[in-house]
Amino acid sequence: MKRMLVMVLIALAMISGLFAAGSAEQKTQAQQEKTITLATGDAIGTLRNRAGEYFKAELEKHPELNLKVNHVQGAVLGTANQILDQVVEGSVHLFGNDIAWIVPYDADFQPISFGFMYRDVDHMNAYFKSSTFLDLADKVASSSGLRIIAPVPMASRMFFSVKPLNTVADFKGLKVRAPGLEMFVKSYEAYGASPTTVAWNEIFLALKTKLVEAAHGPVADVIANKWHLAAPYITRTEDMYAANAWYVNEAFWDGLSTEQRKGIEEALDATNAWSFNESKVSEQSLIDQMVAEGAVYNASFADREKLRTQSIEAVKKLEASGKWSLGLVDRIQAIK
Repeated sequence: MKRMLVMVLIALAMISGLFAAGSAEQKTQAQQEKTITLATGDAIGTLRNRAGEYFKAELEKHPELNLKVNHVQGAVLGTANQILDQVVEGSVHLFGNDIAWIVPYDADFQPISFGFMYRDVDHMNAYFKSSTFLDLADKVASSSGLRIIAPVPMASRMFFSVKPLNTVADFKGLKVRAPGLEMFVKSYEAYGASPTTVAWNEIFLALKTKLVEAAHGPVADVIANKWHLAAPYITRTEDMYAANAWYVNEAFWDGLSTEQRKGIEEALDATNAWSFNESKVSEQSLIDQMVAEGAVYNASFADREKLRTQSIEAVKKLEASGKWSLGLVDRIQAIK
């Protein structure tokens, strides 16, 4: 009996050793050095570009993660849509850019980029932490191979125009630059404007030649592109809040160890906190700089409530037409 007990203990020890060896081998394989190909898409010097560099520096503080970052800076990889395609394909692993680019991947993401969808930045942040958003992010990752992680609200978008915008009437027929995203187009149409699709890195020339009469963006992103020199009238409407998100290739993400994913998430959280603070702190000084260079700043759009009413009426009609799940707008509005 004693001999049998000893044999059982020896067998258990051998099995335990095999499991431990297997676990160690798996961990070693998962922790092999990997290079993250990162893109941010915007011009060098913009907030989003600098955020990419900040993330790289944060991650490289932790050599134990065996992760290197190759930040492909500027617009050399193409438009945001083209870079997202590269993320899905796996040639780019991580892409930091506007939250709106996730919209084409599921109909229920569409309302997030519609004008006046959020009461304020806190409301948008609460949405990002809600099951309404997180469940949808999991669904898209499973269906498309594109996972959205660490979204963060940023500053309010502002209009940069070649003529003053003081009333709702000033938006009627206004040629506004729009990205190739339907909800931006529909929002500008709800305001009474005439949206025209122009790539981000071509906006200055489009404003200068009056191909478009206005463009819409946060000042921290705009300053490096010098929109205000071509469209000197800056109007704060508080209709849309910029938000950054990080898009990761799902297969690449799954191939990382738990420790590596946690390290990336912590580096992104630190980057987001830095980016948000930068956008808040720098906004007024950037506006002051633009004004010193000849821009005219309108800090309070008088007809904001009229514009908001038009927008809410339009988004409700879109929902009723079957654009996304019925009741979604109300669920987003109810989030506290």
